[in-house]
Amino acid sequence: GAKAGKLTVEVPSADQDSKTTPKHDSATGSRGISRNPKGNKERMLVPTTFPDMFRFNAAVMGLGASSWFAEVLHSFDAIVRNVSNTYRLQEECDVLSLRLAKCVCSIELSEYKAVMMASLRSLIAKAWDSDHEVAWSWLWDNVERLLKSMLGKPAKQEKALAKLWGGLDDSSFAFVRAEVYARFFQAAPGGMNYFRQSVTRLHFISDKVSAMSLQIYKEPEVMVDELSALGLRHVGYGIPTDLFTPFVASYVEVVSELADDSLAQES
Repeated sequence: GAKAGKLTVEVPSADQDSKTTPKHDSATGSRGISRNPKGNKERMLVPTTFPDMFRFNAAVMGLGASSWFAEVLHSFDAIVRNVSNTYRLQEECDVLSLRLAKCVCSIELSEYKAVMMASLRSLIAKAWDSDHEVAWSWLWDNVERLLKSMLGKPAKQEKALAKLWGGLDDSSFAFVRAEVYARFFQAAPGGMNYFRQSVTRLHFISDKVSAMSLQIYKEPEVMVDELSALGLRHVGYGIPTDLFTPFVASYVEVVSELADDSLAQES
């Protein structure tokens, strides 16, 4: 986004029209009132970044209490930047759905679109045209469709996955530890060059994956940061990123064989 800043707009002074003079809103943190040296004009500091303009418009439109907006704003930059990558867009929406699941409030996704469009029109008023209207509407309609397909599911998936892990005995975990690597090396033989640790270490990695798969439902924000850092460390170690997908696929395939219902498999 653009570097944070303010746009100064002159408005009538309080003496001229006290009913139209905006008041400082500390909740937005993005505008304020100041009197010029002559004292006969007041200036309103208007937001010039999307997050600030969004919060400003949400308050004006009576939607400032929608706490879940903050979760979408947190993910919105990544969503916009990856709109042309279907797989990554789905991934961003999946993560966002986990964050939204932790919000104890009513979620009306159409409200975000209304505030978003008003904010964008305000920020680029001179350049805004029908093409912008269509493009941004299309973006949010797709995001809303993906999110709606997940709303309400994370809590059920978390419960199903917790039941799955809690119901496995030692022999089942031993099966997972051994079979994951066997299938991964079969799918990606080059992976053997990077898993030269002891058997104990390999088992630790397998168990850690199991724990993380449930923890991401409990603490999505923390786990996304941890997994991102983990991925970056592996890139720094020189691990080819094309090995990530077959490793995850092998793990999901093995664990799915132990799941006794479709929801646990999906989780």
